[in-house]
Amino acid sequence: MPMLICVFLVLTHSVPFLEGCKSKPSTTTTTTTTTTTTTTTTTTTVYSPTFVTDPRKFVVYEGNNITLPCNVDELGGLQIIWERANTTLALGDTVYEDDENRVHVENTENGSTIVIREAEEKDAGEYVCKVSAVELKHTVQIIVRPEVEPVPKSGVVTVKEGEPATLACNITRGNNKPYINWELESGYPIFWFELSNTIHEARRWSSGVYRCKANNGWPEPATAEIRLEVQHTPILSLTPSLDYTRYWTELMLMCSITASPLATVEWYKDGQMIEVEEDVTTGEEQVTHRLHLKEMGQGYRNDNETWVLEQDRLGLYECRANNGMGEAYGAFELISSCERRQAQCYKIVKDLDKMVPTQLLNNTELNNDDEDSKKDV
Repeated sequence: MPMLICVFLVLTHSVPFLEGCKSKPSTTTTTTTTTTTTTTTTTTTVYSPTFVTDPRKFVVYEGNNITLPCNVDELGGLQIIWERANTTLALGDTVYEDDENRVHVENTENGSTIVIREAEEKDAGEYVCKVSAVELKHTVQIIVRPEVEPVPKSGVVTVKEGEPATLACNITRGNNKPYINWELESGYPIFWFELSNTIHEARRWSSGVYRCKANNGWPEPATAEIRLEVQHTPILSLTPSLDYTRYWTELMLMCSITASPLATVEWYKDGQMIEVEEDVTTGEEQVTHRLHLKEMGQGYRNDNETWVLEQDRLGLYECRANNGMGEAYGAFELISSCERRQAQCYKIVKDLDKMVPTQLLNNTELNNDDEDSKKDV
């Protein structure tokens, strides 16, 4: 008898068996097992102290010491690192990058202070104090002593009256863009705030010393002095003075001159130059020349009733000053002897061009007489 072969199909869900011979329903079950793995991570916390020093900006004068503090609440055995421009200056007690031996570190239980002696301009910048993962930053500004020089370097500017005069100075040293101001020698301020300033029409009273001052925060400003010399024609004043002594009266003529350049002075009588004994006083602004005319009158103890002043001592006296820029003069006329109780013995001549000196008049009369004599002949 032939054998019956049955074929079974296994599905992923419940299915009935094929009917072929005698069959009945059946169920297949699938079982899944899940395994769970646990991973443990250990985290280590690094201690970082808290700064009790605040970041600051330090302004230091050139040549002084730079002192920068850095303190924390608890250092806990950590070391402090000092840096500048990404360069290590010090680690703990060890100092680096100090070829000039100017850097010194002072450590305490919970801090450090770095000292840089004799500050230079190159020491300016940002300094960093590092402890573990935290840092503190200080900023240092160096004030460099300013220096200025006059322009020109001689310190003298010479112009003629009416010409423009430029007064200037140059900053040769210093930082932080110094503030410029000007003043007169007396300290009186001028409203000039530039390195170069121009007087468009210089006058004789513009002459003097001008100071250019540069201030960049240094304790004392830098100063340069410039002397302005305005050349002009002489200015002259003539002042007579009488000195009554016991026996004689002396007449002194004071000729005061202001001139640039200095003037030469000559004395004249009736248009003729006379030699006098030098009596000169030089002041800050003027030079005074004196002419002493002695025995121009009797003193109060002089009982000589026969004395009279010689007539050739009367006449026109002049003081003339010339400095190449021009000439000035002062004149007075002596009209009588100078007695104590008499009227004034002289008069000031204001317009010399209209004054005909006695000696010149006499010469003119003589010449005229000669001409008349020739005609008669």
